[in-house]
Amino acid sequence: MPTPRSLPAPPRVLSSGATAWFIAATFGQWAFVAFIVLFFGGPVLGGDLSPLNAKPHVTGYVPGDVVGNLQFVGHALLAGLVTFAGAWQLIPALRRRWPALHRWNGRVFLSVALVVTLTGFYLVWVRGSQLGPASNLSISLNGLLIVIFALLAWRSARRKDIATHRRHALRAYLLVNGVWFLRIGIMLTGLVLAPLGIKIDYTGAPFILVSFGSWLVPLAVLALYFHAERSPRTGVKVVMGTALWLLALLTAAGSAAAIAFMWWPVL
Repeated sequence: MPTPRSLPAPPRVLSSGATAWFIAATFGQWAFVAFIVLFFGGPVLGGDLSPLNAKPHVTGYVPGDVVGNLQFVGHALLAGLVTFAGAWQLIPALRRRWPALHRWNGRVFLSVALVVTLTGFYLVWVRGSQLGPASNLSISLNGLLIVIFALLAWRSARRKDIATHRRHALRAYLLVNGVWFLRIGIMLTGLVLAPLGIKIDYTGAPFILVSFGSWLVPLAVLALYFHAERSPRTGVKVVMGTALWLLALLTAAGSAAAIAFMWWPVL
């Protein structure tokens, strides 16, 4: 039996849980980036965008709609870039050893996040890539928060208020990945509901809950993580660290399911 001295310190439990979740999330996010590159890369390089219509419920390639097609392809490819760039910002060694690279990558992340959000608004409200009123509202609120926290993160960085910048940047990071959270959320919810004979309908309650949860739940977990960091109570840190380990397992499972059932079959 381990002695009290050999047990992990509460701050270490919290940081290890955060690291475990980050590793699981990076695996899932970069798998999503790989899907974007493979799905869009071939048609774009080949000059034939018609294969991009393979995914339902999305207004893809429309003959003659030059502006809309550019917005669609640009939005997707830039989403892959911002997802890839965002993960590097959370690596402590990068910030310590190459602070200039961290700053420039951060500028790329925040700038592209704003562009992707604005093009997303265009695709939903002008081009008509919609899944329903509730989904449209969720996407719009998510996008609005991305703009708010990206600008706040940028402002606090310019003021050299590192603590505030970190909080806003982490919120922006989670919000930018809302589309990825939505996909793994659908997979996890589907795995739970499938044995009950319940299918996820894009206008049904399960999808609506997952849609709003794809950005509300990560923000709530981050708020709890910030609270645990500040709390002097060791129990709070241990509970939060353990919860992050469990969330890491769920994140890895949802990502694996998305690869197997959502992304790979379309390629």
